[in-house]
Amino acid sequence: MKKQLILLFIFLFANLQAEEKNEKPDDSKNSENIEPQKDKESYQIMGDIDFSPYSGAQNLLTLHESLEKAFSYVIPYKQEKKVIYAILRILELGFVWGPLSRAEMVVQHEVFGHGYRIRDIGSSRAKVKGYQIDMPPPYGGGGGGTKYSFNSDLTSFQEIAISLAGVEASAILANRLKMKWMESLKLDARKASLYLQSHLDLTNYVLSMEDSFLFADTGHDIKSYIYWLNNTYYEDEITCSDLKEAVLVNFLDPMMYYSIGSFFYYIFTGKDIKIPMIDIKGVKFLPNLRLGLAPYGSECFLENFLSYKNRAIYSYVRVGNHNNNTFWGVGIEYPKLYEFNLNTIGFRADLFHQPKIYSKEAMTI
Repeated sequence: MKKQLILLFIFLFANLQAEEKNEKPDDSKNSENIEPQKDKESYQIMGDIDFSPYSGAQNLLTLHESLEKAFSYVIPYKQEKKVIYAILRILELGFVWGPLSRAEMVVQHEVFGHGYRIRDIGSSRAKVKGYQIDMPPPYGGGGGGTKYSFNSDLTSFQEIAISLAGVEASAILANRLKMKWMESLKLDARKASLYLQSHLDLTNYVLSMEDSFLFADTGHDIKSYIYWLNNTYYEDEITCSDLKEAVLVNFLDPMMYYSIGSFFYYIFTGKDIKIPMIDIKGVKFLPNLRLGLAPYGSECFLENFLSYKNRAIYSYVRVGNHNNNTFWGVGIEYPKLYEFNLNTIGFRADLFHQPKIYSKEAMTI
């Protein structure tokens, strides 16, 4: 039987949330070096048993924000529109925040994705042997890998779950970052690369299952997913072409295009862009579509990110069909329903219907 260690974490709420000053900054020389504060973006350290993708995402985002603040102390922050500052910001994005974002996404994918799912299954069936995290471009290849051992008790459902866990964790990282931006209603260009790489991780894997001009062949996770899914549901096989068509919905995400635009806005102005959203009576929202994978088939998500009084709200509807099984789910998350001092009370509710997953006795590998 799996032995679990109960880890006690003290949540550290640093001074990483503040309101942006409404008054016009002073024209003095010192005021030019002060980076504007963001509106109520909160960052914290989070821990849970087996180190899930949610704790990994929160901690990586807190690390990224802390490094941004440290960087602003080392190199004074100026919102200058001169050519020299635009060049410096290009170098900053290309050689600091871009590589850092790639490394963070790979860590989330491998350690808090594949690694988490293996830890959750338990060492009696599978065990992580180590991780490979390459240096990010332009300093290295930017890839990664998870090495693990397993025995004959590992079922096909569990192998499917391990295969999809990396892209699932990347999607969670993109989701958590989006929730931060719903608090401030501003898009930080220094995190935009992290969002793009996390959101498009599944897209890259699916489109790279065959070599192409745009995508290198790194699609082994999804090839493994298709192989084990078809060996489990052999009466309804899914093909590479099926997933390539389905994954195109990932491009129906406004935040992806806002992120690209934020690079240019930051380069030429040194500022974060305000996120355009639909506003109905003070409630701002931004919908998007995306593809998700599950141990019983692929499913389409209709997500809605809302902001009410600078408090983030997330809701979704998902549906899929495979092997004559229709599965669906709905959910809502309101993490800051009530705030007092440094404490918050919130909730998340999920309702779903799915085929039965056999984790104890099923077709083994």
